[in-house]
Amino acid sequence: MNDTSVLATCLARLSWPPERLAREINRRCGSGTISSKAPYNWLKGACPRRRLPYIIAKILSDHLGEPITVEALWPGNFASAVPPQRRSSAQPHPAAPVQRPPATLDPLTASVDWLVADDALPPPSRARGEEIPGVAIEMLTARIQQLRQLDDSGSSGLVLDWALQDLQWAERLAAKYSYDASTGRQLHRIIAELGQLTAWLTADQGQAELSNSRFLAALGAARAAGDRPLAAYIISCMSYRAGWAGRPEEALRLIRIARKGSAQEDMGIGQALLATREARAHASLGDEAACQRALDEAAELSRAGRPSAEPLWAYWLTPAVMVADAGRAWLELGRPERAEPYLTRGIDLLQGSQPRNLLLHSASLAEARLARGELDGAAAAATDALTLAEHVSSQRAHARLMALRRRFVRYDSAVARDIVQRADALLAAGRARAAC
Repeated sequence: MNDTSVLATCLARLSWPPERLAREINRRCGSGTISSKAPYNWLKGACPRRRLPYIIAKILSDHLGEPITVEALWPGNFASAVPPQRRSSAQPHPAAPVQRPPATLDPLTASVDWLVADDALPPPSRARGEEIPGVAIEMLTARIQQLRQLDDSGSSGLVLDWALQDLQWAERLAAKYSYDASTGRQLHRIIAELGQLTAWLTADQGQAELSNSRFLAALGAARAAGDRPLAAYIISCMSYRAGWAGRPEEALRLIRIARKGSAQEDMGIGQALLATREARAHASLGDEAACQRALDEAAELSRAGRPSAEPLWAYWLTPAVMVADAGRAWLELGRPERAEPYLTRGIDLLQGSQPRNLLLHSASLAEARLARGELDGAAAAATDALTLAEHVSSQRAHARLMALRRRFVRYDSAVARDIVQRADALLAAGRARAAC
């Protein structure tokens, strides 16, 4: 799937899965015109036949409130542009303030653009339409925190569905209602936070391409809001995701951009998070000295305290998170003996909170102990992780547990067989839920 295509970016902006586009086409053209899976082929580069490209362009233009051409959707397949239709005076004008990245941008290009951009841009505002009531901004702000806290309970799928609806609502406010510069900044900060949350949860569910588009859209909204700490945080999330995908060089470049672009910002423990994520990137590249320097920076920044007005997205950053992530960095460097004390301490501090993080770090502790030949201790940590997995919906965590299962298969031991059987039962239960 081409995650940098115009079509993918348009669908991400609308928070539409490909099946929703298929439904819209069938609604306009008649039931059964296309299958629900046809848009997946278009996302891979295939061009629809006959008049479908023009119909798709019209659907996207209508819902986004701006002209989308077939040439932009499928470059090289059409000889000339179809002139955009004249907008009637009764139609709302599209809002200009959300700085959407061009569809051809990748995370690195978009991040460099943010780094070197002139911040002296006019704040987002809109004169047309009914004025946004202040209570709407307050409700959305409160909802973001509620969604983040719900996600901490492990309900990723539910939170993703909910957050996508709120994101669509916030974007509709930006496109159709009026607001002054102050409200515009708040609204676009909300769009950026909801975009970051949906992108992160989409990545956690294994949808890498869609997650990429959502991160880029969130970065554009953070730029429109003039919120450099939030933009740096979003870039750090893209860095982390690049690390998951086995692209450590990209991960390192992205996190360095995030740190450079926010070096003068009062982010408190947020700066420590960026340093820890740089350490993880260095660890993935096998650079122990650079990893150690970044971990030392993270520890010093953690001790520096929190700023007077800490951003709301930083609520989850605790010493437990920093300590456990340091352990993971040492594990990635092939130093399980150094990783275990950090992981153990982080897990102890996390007890009772953030079950997905607790699951992932318990799996890491099991890996560290296996690497040291401590089978019983590894089985105990793996048991904790598998117990948590019964209540956590996360493809990323599931993949980690399946990788851990493969390690236990190598041992001819009762405790190892028990872990393998529990992992198999978890896999079977997951398949049963997916079939429902």
